[in-house]
Amino acid sequence: MIDRRKISWVLLALGAVLSVVASLQAVFSTVYDGLGTDLTVSTTLWITTSDPQNGPVEQPALFAAGWPVVVSAIVMAVSVALMVRERTAFVGRPLAVGGAGALAGVVFLFVVQVKGLEELVASQQQSGSRNDEMHYHGGFYLLMVAAVVGLVGAALAQRRSPEPVAEDDDEGEEVVVHQLGGDDDTPPFGLAIPHDDEQREVR
Repeated sequence: MIDRRKISWVLLALGAVLSVVASLQAVFSTVYDGLGTDLTVSTTLWITTSDPQNGPVEQPALFAAGWPVVVSAIVMAVSVALMVRERTAFVGRPLAVGGAGALAGVVFLFVVQVKGLEELVASQQQSGSRNDEMHYHGGFYLLMVAAVVGLVGAALAQRRSPEPVAEDDDEGEEVVVHQLGGDDDTPPFGLAIPHDDEQREVR
């Protein structure tokens, strides 16, 4: 039988690792149409960099979600550590929901903001004033996968393991009564009472 608790631990840990890895990769880049050479601005959850280097200097990302993602990943990792032990599992389960929910909320908000920027770039193309483009990178999709995996793991973590069913000892064990003599030899209290015939012979 598959242990759903262990699967939830793996999914939560995987979601935490994927989110941290995604935060270190380029999430999207914007190519600005220049007079001679196009300017490409790549964005992570922390900073933006430009290519060529003579463009804007390195600066914090427009939608800086690095710390919220990392903190959510840490909470998810701590929840796994707590759920491994049965004594602290009751703390780890709600913590898993909090960490995975926070990560999903941050990712959702980030995606909404990036989509808004994409619509802005597309509107400039339609107006004919510029020919800018937006491109998504692996970090963007990895971030969404991490959020989904974390939510699934948190949901599975809420299922408690079934309590072991106690076996009925009455069915497996039977009381055995050994009878040493006749019914008259040994009374209920275990003391033998001589018969009347034996008392007469003694006299």
